[in-house]
Amino acid sequence: MGKSILAICRHAPYGNALAREGLEAVLACAAMDQIPEVLFINDGVFQLLEQNPEGIGEKNLRRNLQALPMFGVETLYVCQRSLETRGVDPDRLVIPGAELKLLQDTGEFIARFDQVLSY
Repeated sequence: MGKSILAICRHAPYGNALAREGLEAVLACAAMDQIPEVLFINDGVFQLLEQNPEGIGEKNLRRNLQALPMFGVETLYVCQRSLETRGVDPDRLVIPGAELKLLQDTGEFIARFDQVLSY
């Protein structure tokens, strides 16, 4: 059995390339049958909200997020404390085809994995 992989998405969707690169890395892993788990934490929770970035000259990350279930990433983990701190209602987070699970203890969750990628 392969090593367990976790990708942590911790950056806001726009302003730098980290959010996009993280999602592309997850899709690349999944395409090679190394399907990682994905955790959205800190400002990364903003990636899960509906966006309209055309006004700032950015491409929407929504397509990358919507592709995750097609590549076998069907459960997305979300830090509940990050949502609360940022005033984000969990009911506003919808990715078609994906189940969103809120986590109370992200430290315990992260410790379960052999490899952790952070974006």
